[in-house]
Amino acid sequence: MWAISDFTAVNGGTQIVPGSHTWEAGRVAQPHEVVRAEMPAGSVLFWLGGTLHGGGANLTQNDWRYGVVLTYTLGWLRQEENQHLSMPLADALALPPEVRSRLGFDMDYDGALGFYDKRILLKD
Repeated sequence: MWAISDFTAVNGGTQIVPGSHTWEAGRVAQPHEVVRAEMPAGSVLFWLGGTLHGGGANLTQNDWRYGVVLTYTLGWLRQEENQHLSMPLADALALPPEVRSRLGFDMDYDGALGFYDKRILLKD
């Protein structure tokens, strides 16, 4: 997370649970394990995707926080959010191949997680 503006406890700065990526499934974080990533604009916070994290409540009236998140996913994994599920299949099929690819209808490998039938979705 790259902080474009200041991240504070009051404006809902990112909460993170260090080490939670190593926990067994179903373990719930205790309040004392949650850390607030307060950071001035320009700071960068790195964490593994399996680490518990999330934005906090913004308790200010007008103090928005802005940040940029850059993620990396292996080619054989599908994207984190299924953008293609936000539209009817007929609409997706009407899009140019390049757009369908950006929406997640294209994968590097056959048989990848989230696999679908390329013959239907990528044909021109």
